[in-house]
Amino acid sequence: MNTVRISVIVAVSMMLVVGCGYVDEPIELQTVELPGMRKAEPVIVKPPADATISNRFTSVAQESETGADAGAWSGKYEELSAKYTSLVEENMGLAKERNDLKKQLMVLQDELTGTKKELADANVFLQDMHKELTEWKGDVLGFRDEMRQAEGAQIQALTKIMRLLGAETSEPVSMTAGTAGSPIKSR
Repeated sequence: MNTVRISVIVAVSMMLVVGCGYVDEPIELQTVELPGMRKAEPVIVKPPADATISNRFTSVAQESETGADAGAWSGKYEELSAKYTSLVEENMGLAKERNDLKKQLMVLQDELTGTKKELADANVFLQDMHKELTEWKGDVLGFRDEMRQAEGAQIQALTKIMRLLGAETSEPVSMTAGTAGSPIKSR
């Protein structure tokens, strides 16, 4: 493993040393002329008229910075450093607030889920109660008819008992089981 590393390092260093000499030499391209092709005309390069354009890549700023320039840059650095520090603190505060809001959101979502479940259960309960109330109302109204029929039967039975005992009735009232509440004349 170590011999491989050493051989790679030696090979790379030799390439760097040997390869540097080839970069300085111009590369000649040999072209092959095909039959029927025209020879390209040489490109003529004109030197730029303005001296600043010709030196734009080679000239480096010759002006030296003075102590005042350094002080100005130092002031700008201090100002930007303070601004950066305040922005970092603000960012950390916002991140903490965001995390707190996420936790609060999770708690509230859990509460909302529980409340929705309770509301659905209450809705089912109310529907059942409404159904039972409707049935009870129907039973009460039906029970009234049954009570009227039972009372009619009791009156007929009492009328017969009174006749057997010898009591006279001015107008006997009898009720049939089919028509509750409608008087039928006695025989």
